[in-house]
Amino acid sequence: MEHVHLNNFFFSNEEFELKVVIVRLARNIGERRIMLELYYFENSICSERALMTLAEKGVTDWVPHHVHLFERQQFEPDYLKLNPKAQVPTLVHDGEIIRESSLIADYLDDLYPKPPLKPSKLSKVAKMREWIKESDEAGYEGVASLSFVIVFRAKLMAMSESDRAAYWAGQTVLERTQRQQSCVFDGLNSPYALRAIATWERVFSKINSTMSDGRSWIMGDQFTLADLNLAPFVARLAGLKLVEPWLAELPQAQRWWEAVQDRPSYTEARVGPSADEIEIMEIEGSKIVKDFEKKRTDYIATYG
Repeated sequence: MEHVHLNNFFFSNEEFELKVVIVRLARNIGERRIMLELYYFENSICSERALMTLAEKGVTDWVPHHVHLFERQQFEPDYLKLNPKAQVPTLVHDGEIIRESSLIADYLDDLYPKPPLKPSKLSKVAKMREWIKESDEAGYEGVASLSFVIVFRAKLMAMSESDRAAYWAGQTVLERTQRQQSCVFDGLNSPYALRAIATWERVFSKINSTMSDGRSWIMGDQFTLADLNLAPFVARLAGLKLVEPWLAELPQAQRWWEAVQDRPSYTEARVGPSADEIEIMEIEGSKIVKDFEKKRTDYIATYG
């Protein structure tokens, strides 16, 4: 039997070849790259949650797939296989599909543990998830409704009736279509607009009271997914020129919002409206801001 001499050790040829295979396998495992793909639209507030999480984690090795919502790419058959609701973002990790923006952010936090975006104490994790649940269930609908009242209403009302019908024809969620149509046809008189005002009145007041003890972030001294998941929604409201009336009366919520905007991830993820959107929002928002303030004042007077 032939032997190989290596660092004062003798191995048979068979043993040596086996060790070479083991070393190569170990090296391949160590060097194995995570295959991460993100389907998103840059001006989507939900996509911004995923982009901001990736920026917080310093992850740059991922494959972007742009899904242009205004070109209706979300309704293409291949994308509907990934996301039957025709929504963005969608994350694909080594072939596994993860949907819903807050779940994607949570998944990325587990996949890349440092820096952590969850508290270490389980009870605080539960409270953090309460914040996220509220932003998912009510916060998003409120922002989407006001976006349609102020921005998309002008675009859709300028269309012919047949073009508007074609716009909504591919929608896969009936409730979403009904909400959008109500906001477009009824404007601030839509019940969804009133619900949006009620929701964000509650959320901003809750942020203000939570931050009143001097803490840095919603959950304490640590920036968490509670802050991150709210950030793009508040950025959209700011773009719609609606944040200032609220935060002018809530200094602790204003302090939180300023701190969020100072996060490097906020800039890297380009959170907030695009330049084109800002121009449209300024034009359309200026037309409705007085009526919005009256609606909000009436709500406070009625419901406190």
